[in-house]
Amino acid sequence: MGRRVVPVVVVVVSTLLAACGGSPRANGRSTVPTNPTATAASAPTTTTTDAAARVAATVGRTFAVGETTTEYVDSTRPTSASGSWPGAPSRTFPVTIWYPVNADGSPDRADGPFPLVLFSHGYAVTPATYRELLTRWAAAGYVVAAPTYPLLSGEPAGPDHVDYARSFADARFVLTRLLADAAVAPGAAGVAGAPVFAGLVDPDRVAAAGHSDGEAVAYGIGFLRCCRDPRVRAVVAMAGILGNVNGPVERDNGVAVLHLTGTADELQDSVTALAWDRENLGDPHWTIGLVGATHLPPFRDPASPWFAGVADLTIAFLDGTLKGWPDRLEVVAAPPTGRFVRDS
Repeated sequence: MGRRVVPVVVVVVSTLLAACGGSPRANGRSTVPTNPTATAASAPTTTTTDAAARVAATVGRTFAVGETTTEYVDSTRPTSASGSWPGAPSRTFPVTIWYPVNADGSPDRADGPFPLVLFSHGYAVTPATYRELLTRWAAAGYVVAAPTYPLLSGEPAGPDHVDYARSFADARFVLTRLLADAAVAPGAAGVAGAPVFAGLVDPDRVAAAGHSDGEAVAYGIGFLRCCRDPRVRAVVAMAGILGNVNGPVERDNGVAVLHLTGTADELQDSVTALAWDRENLGDPHWTIGLVGATHLPPFRDPASPWFAGVADLTIAFLDGTLKGWPDRLEVVAAPPTGRFVRDS
C-alpha cells in the first residue's frame, strides 16, 4: 500500500532548546517536514507478536509529531575544561525528543510502541540544526531522541571535536536513561515527573544515527569492539569517513548500516569514504553517494536537491531494518538515479 500523505503537524510540548550555530570545521564531523515520497511495500514477512504487528502496521503512515525536552546528568564522569571554561565534575545532556501524537496532541500509544532512533549531531551544532530531517523520521512512526553533547556542540564552552571514548560513553549513557524513562508504565504518564514519552518506545528496536562527528558516534556504538552497544540494531551514518573511528570493528555482527556521503563533501573526502566501505563493511550494508552534494545541506535543508531523497532513503532503511518490512530495503538498494548512486 502506498504512503498516505497528510500534513505533518508539530505539537510543541516544551520549548526547544536554543541551538548554537556555526559551521563544521575542516576535518570535522558534523539536517526538517515535507512528507516522504510514497513507496509501495508488501506485507512484512514476520509478525510474530502483537507488538511486532503494531510496529509493522505503521509503515506507510504519516503521523503528527510532538516534541519535548528532557535533561540527563552523568555524575560519574567530568566535562573537561575548554578555553576559559574551567570544566565541570559531571556531564549534562539536554535531549530533544520527537514522537508520534494523536490529533489532540497526546502521545500516540495506541499505535506504539515505536522504534527508537538515537541521533548524534555534528561539530559546533545542536539537534536543532537537523530538525527538519528528524521530524520526518518521527512522522514516519519513530521516536527520535537527539542529545546535545557537551563541548562537541559548543555548549557550555568550545566547541571541541569528538573524543571517541568519551562520546561513545555519552551515547550509551543517554540511551540507557531514555529507555529507562520510556519503560515507565503508560498509565503513569501524566503523573508528576513521568516522561511524556513513557510507553512509546520499543526497546528491542533501536537505531543509532548521526552526521559528521555524530556519524562516528553512531557507527562506533554499532560496530567498534571496544564500545559496541548490543541494543543497537541498525546504524544510519551521514557525511563522514567511517574509518575515522580508528579501532577494530565487528565487521559481521548483524547490525545493518546505511552510509550516505556527498561526492563533493568539502570536509570529508568521499573517495576515501567510499573506498573504506568497500574494503571494510560487512553485510547488511548500503553505501550511497550523493552526487555533487556537500557536507551539511542535504541533511538539514529541505531546499537542498538531495534532502527529500535523504529522507526517503533513511526512512526506507529504518522501516526495513526495525519494522519488519524487508521489501522497503529495495528502495535503498536502488536509490533514485541522477542525484544518488549506490556504491556498495
